[in-house]
Parts: sequence; structure tokens; C-alpha cells
Amino acid sequence: MYQVLDEALQENGRGAKARRNARTILIKLWFRVDSRCASLRQRALRLSPSLSPGERLVLHWGMALLAYPFFRDIVHEMGRLFAFQDAVAGHQIARKVKTLYGDRRRVGVAATAVLGSMKAWGVVEAGADHLYRQSMPIVVERPELKRWLTEVLLHAFDEQWMVLELIPSAPALFPFRFSLKSHELEKTTLQLVRQGGNMTMVGIEQKKGAIAQK
Repeated sequence: MYQVLDEALQENGRGAKARRNARTILIKLWFRVDSRCASLRQRALRLSPSLSPGERLVLHWGMALLAYPFFRDIVHEMGRLFAFQDAVAGHQIARKVKTLYGDRRRVGVAATAVLGSMKAWGVVEAGADHLYRQSMPIVVERPELKRWLTEVLLHAFDEQWMVLELIPSAPALFPFRFSLKSHELEKTTLQLVRQGGNMTMVGIEQKKGAIAQK
């Protein structure tokens, strides 16, 4: 696996150190995944050949949310800020992650790397003023991709239940635009529970008796 990746990365003119770093990240994203997320990885691999480049980014983004809590925390904060303002300053993100991971140089360097990755993927644009602005959102229309993203979100944030109507606007999914209807999640491993009014809760399937015990 390392050899195949190294050969592929050489085609992009990357140096030895850059290739080594990229290999490590890609292996953690797609190969050495947590056993609880193995089925999500397999479904992503099955979906990938039929997707457009933009849709494939959805898969890569989701796997990054699952593999790297640091990435998850940064994109969640960025999405939260984008909900209230048109541009986000790099120092705003750095300040937030340092409150979570400590005020160390390594934390700042890692945060800059994540922001650089988002820029390279085309989900944000960075100006000379060190402000990051959202690029044109990627529209997600395939029901199977919406279902996959929903499960990723539940696993990445270790949530048993989420409000269905709020999932499309989850801060960590800020680069994507999609609607989500309950019928798109039926006949899956997800559970749907309707509560009062028009609110529907979406949860990860539990073993029999687990809900009753709670």
C-alpha cells in the first residue's frame, strides 16, 4: 500500500518528505480506520467510482472527520463562524484550537496545515488579508451520499441522536449543500423517531432492548 501511494504521489512531483507525510495521512484516512467505521469506509469505496470529483470530496471530507478529531474541531468552528459572518480570520481558528489543544507552536502549525488543505480542496478561498471565505458550495443530491454523510456525522461527533432537520446545516458540513427528508433515510441502519410537531430524530441503530433500557 505504501509503495503504491508513493508511486502515485511521485507523479505529482512531491518531494520525499511531502510524500511520506501524505502517505501517513492517506493510510489513516482510508486504510487503518477504526473498526467502528469500517463499514462506512467500505460503502465509501463502493460509491466512489460512480461519483464526480466534487462528490468524491464529500467522501474524503467525511473520512477526515472520522479519522482526525483535530480536523473535525477546526471545520466545526469554521462552519460555526461562517454561519454568522462572510469571512473567517486565520487567527480566530488558531485561537479556538489552542483553547482545546494548548497554546503550543505545533498546534498552530497543524491548524495552518488544515486551513491549507481546505484551500487546496477548493472549499475556501484565502485572500491577502488572511481572511478565508467560502467557495461555491458542493451540491449533494444522491440519497446514498446523504445517508452516508448523516452516519459519518453521528459517528464523528459521538452522538446517538441528531435532529434530522438540522443535519444539512451542521457546521462541520459547511462546504456542502443538501436537503434531507425522512424517506431518504428509511430502510437503512439508521433509526427515525418522530417527536411532537415536525421534528424527527435520527439515530444509530441500537441493539434490541437498548432503547427500552435507556
